[in-house]
Amino acid sequence: MSRVYLGVGANLNPEDNILAGLTRLADDVELMSVSPCYRSPAVGFDGPDFINLVVEIRTDFSISELNQKLKTIEAEFGRLPNTEKYSSRALDIDILLLDDLCGIYSGISLPRSDVWKFAFVLRPLLDLYPHGICPKSGRPLHEYLPKVADQELQERDAYWLHSRLAHSLFPTSNVSGG
Repeated sequence: MSRVYLGVGANLNPEDNILAGLTRLADDVELMSVSPCYRSPAVGFDGPDFINLVVEIRTDFSISELNQKLKTIEAEFGRLPNTEKYSSRALDIDILLLDDLCGIYSGISLPRSDVWKFAFVLRPLLDLYPHGICPKSGRPLHEYLPKVADQELQERDAYWLHSRLAHSLFPTSNVSGG
C-alpha cells in the first residue's frame, strides 16, 4: 500500500464540507491520521479565509485512480474541472506526497510544489510528518519553514472535526489537535 499525504481545504462552509469530504474519502481509502486545522487568508483573490489541514492515507489505488477519486469527491461538492485556480472552494483535495515519488506521474507533479510555497500546506504536513524528507531536494521538510514564515496562518480549534472523525471513522483515534 502507498502512503499518501493529501492537502485538504475549503473556504465555503468549510467545517461541514471538510468533515463530509473526509467521510466520503474514507469510503475509498484508509484514513491514517489528520493534522490540526489552520486558518489562512485567501491567496490570489478576495474571499473568505480558508481552513486547511493534511491527512495521511493508505491506498492501493494508482496515482491516476486516486486523483480521479479526489476529483470525483470535489465535483460532488460543486467543483468543476476547469475552476479558476484562485477562487473560493467548497472542497479542495490535492496529492502532496506519495511515498517517495519525485517527477510527473499521470500529469501530476510530485511532490506538489505547494508543499514548500505555502505555510497552510507545509505546517499541517509537518504536524503529521515531522521528520519528512522532500523527495525532490533530499532536504528535511522543516527546512522550508523559514521561506513561509511571513505567511499569515493560525492554528484553529478543530474539535468540530477531530471529535466527529475519531468517533465515526477511526477504530483508534489517530487525530491530532483540538
